[in-house]
Amino acid sequence: MKKYLGIGRLLFPVNSIVVLGLIFSSCSKLQNNVLAPPQSQSNIHPVGWGTQGSANFHGTYIRNNNYDMTTCTSCHGSDLNGGIAKRSCYDCHGGTNGTLACNTCHGSALNAAPPKDLSGDSVTTNPTVGAHQSHVATNNFFANVSCSSCHLVPETAGPGLHPFGTKVSVLFSGVSLTQTNLPGSRYYDSTMATVKPVPIFNFQTLQCSNTYCHGNFKNGNNFSPKWTAVDGSQDSCGSCHGLPPHGAINGIVPVYQSESAQNCFLCHEPMMGQTGIQDKSLHVNGKLELYGNSQDSW
Repeated sequence: MKKYLGIGRLLFPVNSIVVLGLIFSSCSKLQNNVLAPPQSQSNIHPVGWGTQGSANFHGTYIRNNNYDMTTCTSCHGSDLNGGIAKRSCYDCHGGTNGTLACNTCHGSALNAAPPKDLSGDSVTTNPTVGAHQSHVATNNFFANVSCSSCHLVPETAGPGLHPFGTKVSVLFSGVSLTQTNLPGSRYYDSTMATVKPVPIFNFQTLQCSNTYCHGNFKNGNNFSPKWTAVDGSQDSCGSCHGLPPHGAINGIVPVYQSESAQNCFLCHEPMMGQTGIQDKSLHVNGKLELYGNSQDSW
């Protein structure tokens, strides 16, 4: 005869109660082994991960790993826009390219050129800072230079694209390669060789050499400026060309021999005014600005 046990208003065979007991017992053990909820974001990374200046700052970590952001993308997604972490890097790094913007790693809100450099330094005597700003933004002598004039600029940044974790390369292009005294040009001088700049940057002496920009042109001084000397000594009038310019132009010898830029406008207006350069876009532009005319080849 079967024995029954009542639970509430229900009656169960005794052997069924034993089975139910085993089931409930097993469920209890499973519950004890359930994985804990994921840790909060603040516990995934070390203290100071989001604080500049901290030894644990994420920018420092990425730099020390040669900008390999594979570990970042494993949680934040290949586009760093959330991923399984559900936390986008763009929450802090705004702008068009967000985290992958050039000035995330170097430069400032003004532009992408140092300072700051990749180590956060701002001193111009540091080669990675040097005269960047003097070229791209804060000069009174020529139109701002683009990054691509001296560097191979990648189309985009990111894992496997840029940065490469290697020393930066200096590859000259544009105005720096301008050739002068070309046969057939208006002011061609057959007694002189055609000047064909082959610019180089010496990483030991930290000097640019043989650039059109610094005087490697017809009647120029071919000056080799020091990249880290940002004190006005490397770009003064007369450093790249004579003051007045050397030699004659079509047999015309400069009459005003005064070493004063106040006389330059007499031949080089509108580039020059009576107090100095008045239109810097016409200076160091690869052209000869003379007597109100702009010569593309000379």
